[in-house]
Amino acid sequence: MNIKDFEYFQAMIQEHNFSRVAAKFNVSQPTISTAIKRLEEEFQAQLFIRDASQHKLTTTLSGQQLAEHTSIILDQVHIAENEIQNINTGKVVLGLPPVISQSYFPKIAAELAKQKLLRQIIPVEHGSAELLKLLLNGSLDMALVGSIQPFDSAQLFSQTFAQTKFNIIVSKDNSLAQKKKIWFRELKDQNFITFDSSFVHAEALKQLSHANHFRPQIIYKSDDPQVIQGMIAENIGISFLAESAVTNADVVPLELLDDPQPNFYMSVAYRTNHILSPIQHKVLNICLAID
Repeated sequence: MNIKDFEYFQAMIQEHNFSRVAAKFNVSQPTISTAIKRLEEEFQAQLFIRDASQHKLTTTLSGQQLAEHTSIILDQVHIAENEIQNINTGKVVLGLPPVISQSYFPKIAAELAKQKLLRQIIPVEHGSAELLKLLLNGSLDMALVGSIQPFDSAQLFSQTFAQTKFNIIVSKDNSLAQKKKIWFRELKDQNFITFDSSFVHAEALKQLSHANHFRPQIIYKSDDPQVIQGMIAENIGISFLAESAVTNADVVPLELLDDPQPNFYMSVAYRTNHILSPIQHKVLNICLAID
């Protein structure tokens, strides 16, 4: 029994055809048959029922059960391959959401450069929701992630390094700019420019909308906080942004009066079964030390 046997088996579950699976892996059909036979002998169970008269291949109950575990086995092998490769090369694949990246990564990068570690960083930029998926599937070693509540996951270790509120941001030319504070319900008729669904902001906005019984009029979505703030500065609409991410001098942040309201938690996270290399430990400590 070897990893290739599981790969062939998984493909057989999908294709139900020896010839197609053999062609997919560029091997002979007997190679696939032998691999399936090895698995059947190892688990002492028939995995497929072959009906030659009807040219039909049916997965047995045992085969269906093994298929559930095969996906997990192959996923874990993929994660292990990535982790070991990064340990051997001394690289750290670090997930960076744009909202946190623009506020905190310059400080992190300065310390990394000071300790001669910046060249070891392979940055991957996405919204926090997408970064969590990449973290769990082994594509990342660790990530800075945003959430609207303290992190709680059995699969991930995380530690919060900063917390901030969300603001409504408007143009200086918007009539709302005269206010310093505002209730979310007052924004029912406003046009919103927001982040897409891979950002925590989308979930926080949904939470406030549900509490106030209306759906915001979203006219544009972006994954770039600078683009969003630039559009707000032009008075195209208003937006909803973590306080720490407001950097454009031509927009006005308004404090939300709603209570309760979601907060923006920033954490560094990595898989609980991931053994950090010495370099990854240094990167983790630098991230946690940033104010």
